[in-house]
Amino acid sequence: MRRKRARSSNPNGCKTKPTTLEVDGATENNNGKLILPNSTSQPMLSTQSARGYNTLPRRAAILTSSQSQTGMISLTQQVSAVRLDTHKSDTFEQNDLVLDNTGAVLSGSRDALIRRLVPTRDFCPDESYIFSLLVNIRTFISPHELMQKIVQYCMFAQNADSHNFAKEGRGRMFAHILRLCSEWATNIPYDFKTEYMRTRLNELLRLCAVDKTYQQKTTELQSTLRSSLNKLDRYEKAVANLQKALSENTNLPEQSDSMTGLFVLCNDAKTVAQQLTHIEMERFSMVGVDEIVQSLASDPLSEIGRHSKNKEGTISSISFYIEWFNRLSAFAAIEVLKQTKKRNRVAVFEFMIDIAKECCEIGNFNSMMAIVAGLSLPAVSRLKKTWCRVEKAKLEILQHQLDPSGNFLSYRATIKAAQWRADSARGNQQKIVIPFFVLLLKDLFLIYHGHPRILPNAHLNFMAFNQLAEQLRDVIQWKSTVCTFEKNPQVLQYLLITSVSGEKDSMLMSFECEPPESSSERDQHKKLKGGK
Repeated sequence: MRRKRARSSNPNGCKTKPTTLEVDGATENNNGKLILPNSTSQPMLSTQSARGYNTLPRRAAILTSSQSQTGMISLTQQVSAVRLDTHKSDTFEQNDLVLDNTGAVLSGSRDALIRRLVPTRDFCPDESYIFSLLVNIRTFISPHELMQKIVQYCMFAQNADSHNFAKEGRGRMFAHILRLCSEWATNIPYDFKTEYMRTRLNELLRLCAVDKTYQQKTTELQSTLRSSLNKLDRYEKAVANLQKALSENTNLPEQSDSMTGLFVLCNDAKTVAQQLTHIEMERFSMVGVDEIVQSLASDPLSEIGRHSKNKEGTISSISFYIEWFNRLSAFAAIEVLKQTKKRNRVAVFEFMIDIAKECCEIGNFNSMMAIVAGLSLPAVSRLKKTWCRVEKAKLEILQHQLDPSGNFLSYRATIKAAQWRADSARGNQQKIVIPFFVLLLKDLFLIYHGHPRILPNAHLNFMAFNQLAEQLRDVIQWKSTVCTFEKNPQVLQYLLITSVSGEKDSMLMSFECEPPESSSERDQHKKLKGGK
């Protein structure tokens, strides 16, 4: 049986040395013979795994087996299942692709991967390939350059065959182009903020859109894109106005002998948790996967997503979302510290734990972790007389959710259960999953940098692309959920604009609640008061 291989030109007729691919310890040479070892272990794709072979094949390599081992490489296991010879040679063909036995891409040159993205009358890559390449390739080529190449390649493909101008040919070509454009504009809409990108998108869609049906589909896609971009514009303006209001609010929180703060405004923990979820979903939904990837590529782990500005000069969505987490943490602490009477502090402390618990029930894990972090700040954690009055059961809830052991094993188990619930839910309120965002960024960072993205032969590691894309698919699904809880304007406004204080002022408020006891606390109190 002749084996299927991807095309590759050899204009100079150069001869290449026999090439060997190694899969699970098996070897295959250019004669198509696969030699299987006794071992069944599956090593990981690595830049250090070459075994001294000199060249890659001048055509795409397809890993196959005539035995039952055919299915030993699955798309979800590829990163840990494949070892390739990746030494670069003088005869390396830049248009090569490396495929597995199912035809899925393992690696390839930048241009070869882009060419495989281009739809034709008879071919269109699946949505998984489209998204994986679009979201990852931006660290090697800008969206503007990528769009220009796609438009050119599509025009060449359209004019290459006269059958493309027949009604059937144009219909199939348009359907394939529409799939590419829809995947791009729907999941990564912020790439189209510039007039250039929107113009090129229209050119691409007009290549084959000749009748009313095609034009209607084009109009619907353009309308969806405009809606996403208009929402982003309104959000950025609202962020600017909110930041201005917060900067103008210089009043420090005031302590009181009588109950004060959120508990007086609304003492129903479930209602407050629902309002927090509205705020979270608004911010989380505006974080683009393109912005996440750029941050993963350019920032160290300690600074990821913490830019104050993006390329357009406005605060980045990631930075603003992280700022919200920090503000909510400070807010939770200040609500406790406002109460100078112990019984009031205990009531507010338990109220905040109840809010965190309700957030967990909803699936709002970012607010839950922010509140828990706020109640664990030094200014609150030192209040021993307050803590001893808090119900033990509520303390256990707090400690369980905050437990970082096993890389936040308790949290990960809880969010996994929320994902299962969301997958089977019918109503939007059960579909809400808002992850602990800072930990999500850390996980994505480790995935991004966990495997080489460029192999020694200059191929791009598409298996690493797929691994990151699978996680970002979940992010897109989570942030697309609509929050349908009834809004409470008074509570929302209080959560958004109530003044909070920094660490220094919080500690001073803490010492007003419970005077310093140890010598170190007395020294700290003295320094804080002297620095006012």
